Amino acid sequence: YSWLRRKFRAYTGFSPGQYHLQLRINRAQELLRATSLPISEVAARIGMSGVHYFSRVFRAKTGVSPSEYRARAQGNEIA
Repeated sequence: YSWLRRKFRAYTGFSPGQYHLQLRINRAQELLRATSLPISEVAARIGMSGVHYFSRVFRAKTGVSPSEYRARAQGNEIA
């Protein structure tokens, strides 16, 4: 596992776990931009059971809360 982890990080710049988390955040961003689903449903669709945990992780990765992201995206501030 440590060999795979090192090779994966060298290729992607992320550990496997962080890469997977980033994919989930990217999908959440798509859902927030393209749908009017409640934040709790977006969290559930990307595999996070708790909306509070999702919000905390989303903010840590993007710098804004999911609702702020949606508002900005709908105002075309985020491409």
